[in-house]
Amino acid sequence: MTSIEFSGCLDSDILFNPPVWNDLAETQRRLFNPQALINISDRIRAEFYNGHAIGRDMPVIAPEDWATTLLKPYANGTIGYDLPCLLSADRPARGRIMMCAQDPLRKPGEAKLTVGTFFGIDSDYLRTRRHYWMIWQLIRKCIFAGYDVWVTDAIKVFAGPNVLRKNTSLRELCYSVILEEVDSFRPDKILTFGKEARLAMEKAGVATEITSVAHPTARGMKGPFKDRISLYYQAMFGAETAF
Repeated sequence: MTSIEFSGCLDSDILFNPPVWNDLAETQRRLFNPQALINISDRIRAEFYNGHAIGRDMPVIAPEDWATTLLKPYANGTIGYDLPCLLSADRPARGRIMMCAQDPLRKPGEAKLTVGTFFGIDSDYLRTRRHYWMIWQLIRKCIFAGYDVWVTDAIKVFAGPNVLRKNTSLRELCYSVILEEVDSFRPDKILTFGKEARLAMEKAGVATEITSVAHPTARGMKGPFKDRISLYYQAMFGAETAF
């Protein structure tokens, strides 16, 4: 992958959504206008390197950029979508890893479709805190072991608790999108966080072998977050892996 230009200094050794991401954004076309996502990616990339401004609002996808009518019944409420992101570095790549969470959870709020990222990786604040920090350090570990990392959600949108369980058509649409992500990115390994993410990937029919780990905030998880970086890394690469 080629380098990209940026003016900030935060995590400057990481390539965040480098140019090839624009092609991978086509995997989302059944949900949203890819050009709208490219525009949002450009904004989020700048914020990743330069930090969030005080009072910053999340990006929004306007209804005219929705590519499916299946979201219209939920237009009067809060809808969440996390932009799939590609993380790399200026070095030869030895493989690809897909990391997959369950869905883009949102609290009730304004009637708009907001865009976030996987475990808040676009936020310089969250990248230094608790389990968000741990996930970010795991991503960095994989990148500098030579792997490009695609981070995404198994269920692509959140429109309220259990909405996707009841709306079969929308859930199937999400499955088709995640399958296209797998087909386009061609990961060597897939790591899912939590039971729901693993089950969704299996129901979608993903053929690539899946390694499933507990969500970092799952009930019963013990010990400092820093210890889980090694545990999750070894789940993918083997217990003998040096950390």
